[in-house]
Amino acid sequence: MLPVVRPARPRDLEHLPGLEAAADALFAAAGIGPLPPGVGSAEELAGAAAVLVVGDPVVGFARLERVDGQAHLEQLSVHPSAARRGVGAALLEAAAGWAARSGHEALTLCTFADVPWNAPFYARHGFVEPTDLGPGLRRLRETERRLGLDALGRRVVLRRGVGPEAVLADLAAGLGAALGDDLLGLYAHGSLVAGDFAPSRSDLDVLAVVTRAPDDTMLAAVAPVHTALAERHPGWRGRVEVETVARSTVEAYAGRHDDAAARRGGPIMRISPGEALHLLPASNHRVLTWATVRSSGRVLSGAPAADVLPAWPEHVVEEALLDHVRDWPDWVETMTTVGAQAYSVLSVCRAWCAVVGCERLSKRAAADRFVGDHPQDADLVVWARDWWYSDGPDTEPSRYDEVRDFVVRTTRSVVDVAQKASPVRRS
Repeated sequence: MLPVVRPARPRDLEHLPGLEAAADALFAAAGIGPLPPGVGSAEELAGAAAVLVVGDPVVGFARLERVDGQAHLEQLSVHPSAARRGVGAALLEAAAGWAARSGHEALTLCTFADVPWNAPFYARHGFVEPTDLGPGLRRLRETERRLGLDALGRRVVLRRGVGPEAVLADLAAGLGAALGDDLLGLYAHGSLVAGDFAPSRSDLDVLAVVTRAPDDTMLAAVAPVHTALAERHPGWRGRVEVETVARSTVEAYAGRHDDAAARRGGPIMRISPGEALHLLPASNHRVLTWATVRSSGRVLSGAPAADVLPAWPEHVVEEALLDHVRDWPDWVETMTTVGAQAYSVLSVCRAWCAVVGCERLSKRAAADRFVGDHPQDADLVVWARDWWYSDGPDTEPSRYDEVRDFVVRTTRSVVDVAQKASPVRRS
């Protein structure tokens, strides 16, 4: 298990310059040096974008800044007394997680190319040399040359993808290798595609369409892909949802076969936040995802979604949406955490906008639209919106009773509106 990493407290900062000096003694022992001055004062460290530490007293720290609009690891130091205990690796992964949650696509750094605990260490953790440098990194390298670092050994800039695009690229490569010719297409959907993606909060939603029904053999083939993805991108652990479905199963729900009804309920495979990779039967709920992917999904690999997935009559999609709405009063009973409660409120606002307002909106836009028509619910809806998009803490007081009442009232009104518009709908 990696050591626990935490944000630095003010009283930690005064000890970090001395810690860096102790760590830099390793360079002198290797015949490299003298090195230019390090991190500076506690006041300078207090102005960093982030400082992460291990231990109390601190035995290792990472200082992060922003360069060229991306996260930059300015310094990573581990006290020699804590060497070879995983402190450096823990700090590095925590830095990558911070960068991802902060909305950055990459984490960069400058280091010695041939010192074993420098570039080779970072390469083992997924860092590579970029093909070109932005103006900020070029200025950093010029500063290093001016300080004399290049005279001590070859210096390189390294980069590691940490944001959603890097995660999706690794996922596409892994699933492509694991599924081979069974994979017809891989598609991103959800807030990353629709808009208002919250890097610290939103999940990555992906649909894989395959040639045959998922089974235990397919599950065993893709399980290592998801394990490796979580290890490579720990900041996204538990935040990637992948549904895998056979094209024939999707076509059955679109009525494309004479025996379509008999084909429904075929197995699909899913991994999602809070759920391990598993097989489960398809249901009408999934139609909403499949239809969304066909209309607006982003191709990660394979053919365009419209060439792989069938078109659905609009009333079939609407009925699938109403199935979701009808189930929310039961689902909300399990929403005991503050995050789940905020998610419930925003999801029901989106459903109201889709059915009543005939608008497919993001969670944020739906909340704003809903509040305009329901000022009596503004306090709760604005709270949910702000908690979700402004990194609200999990320690906020629960609003379970209010949320449950809101979900029950609003879903009932959505179903009532839908039934008045089309009286033949089932209740």
